[in-house]
Amino acid sequence: MAIGNGNMNVYIYNSDGSYKNVTDLISSMKYSCGIDKVSQQLNLKMAYGVYNTALPSFFFDTGQKIEVYINDSCYYRGKIETVEMSVDKETLTLDCYDYIRNLTKSKVCYNFTNISAYDAISTIFKDLNIPYSEGGIFGGKGANAIGSNLQINHLIRNKSAYDACMMIATEVHRNTGIFYYMFMDVGGNVNLMPCDTYWSRQTIKACSTPNLPNPDGIMINMNYKKDASDIITKVAVYDSKGNPVDIAVGASTSDSDEESGGDE
Repeated sequence: MAIGNGNMNVYIYNSDGSYKNVTDLISSMKYSCGIDKVSQQLNLKMAYGVYNTALPSFFFDTGQKIEVYINDSCYYRGKIETVEMSVDKETLTLDCYDYIRNLTKSKVCYNFTNISAYDAISTIFKDLNIPYSEGGIFGGKGANAIGSNLQINHLIRNKSAYDACMMIATEVHRNTGIFYYMFMDVGGNVNLMPCDTYWSRQTIKACSTPNLPNPDGIMINMNYKKDASDIITKVAVYDSKGNPVDIAVGASTSDSDEESGGDE
C-alpha cells in the first residue's frame, strides 16, 4: 500500500499493483458526496504533456484504482469511471467514484424468503463484488447481532442494488426503530450501519399554534423558496391603436379627444 510522506498524496494504481504518485500533476481537485449522491465522487484535472516535452504523459484508464492520503491516512478510495483528454489545453480530466457506485448503477432481482438481513445484504454485495466487512452489515453475524437474528421476506424486482439494500434496511428499521445508512470506510469496505445516535434522534417538536396538527417527526430534507419576481404592481391597458385606456371610464385617450372635438 502506498503511504504518503505528509500533507496530501494521490496515487493511481495499475492492475499489477504498481502505482504512480500524481499529486504534483494535479491542477484542481473536487470531492463531493450527499444524500442524493451516496457514492463519493472525486474529480481531478491534471497536466498531460502533448506539445510540452517538460510535462509527463501519464495516461490513465477507466477502472484503475485511485487513493487519496492526507498525512499518511487514507481519506478516499475509488475507481476511475471517465477519462477526458483536452489536447489543446494539455490536460487530463478524471471522474472517480467509490465502490458504492456499482450498487447505484446495477439493476437486481431477488426473492428473499426467510433469510437473515445480514445474509440478504451480503448476497447482494458478493454478487456485485462489493468489498465489505462482516461487522459492517447490521452488526455482523454474532449471536446478538440484529442482522443475523432478524428474518426478512422481500421481493426485489428490477431495482438498483443500492435501493434493494435500503429496502432491506427499511424493513430492519420497522422492526427495531433504528435508522441505517450506507457508506464506504477508508479501508474500502462498504457498510450498512446505524445512523449517528445524535442526528437520528433529532425531531421536529410539535408546534404550539392552536387547531393545527402537530405530531413530532424527523426532518429528512426541506426546501423553501420565496419569489416575488412575478408580482404585478401596475397594469396599463392600450387599445388597438396603442392609445392608453382609462380603466375606470373604459375609453381610450383618442376617444376622449374625439368627444371633446365634437362638443366644440
